[in-house]
Amino acid sequence: MTDFRSLIHDAMERQGVTQMALAALTGVRQHRISEYLAGKRDMTGENIAKLFDALGLEVSRVRKKR
Repeated sequence: MTDFRSLIHDAMERQGVTQMALAALTGVRQHRISEYLAGKRDMTGENIAKLFDALGLEVSRVRKKR
């Protein structure tokens, strides 16, 4: 299973993007981003998409081998 929190956090660090800047880019409140990254709140699919788009991240589905 993919850890979206780690992907977002790592991308923010690599790109030098703060939570405030990410909030401004996405419309997701900064305190909500903080809660997501700390694992205090589950992310919705919509907000994952917003955060990924803003950070230039992409999710692709890989078919499992049977």
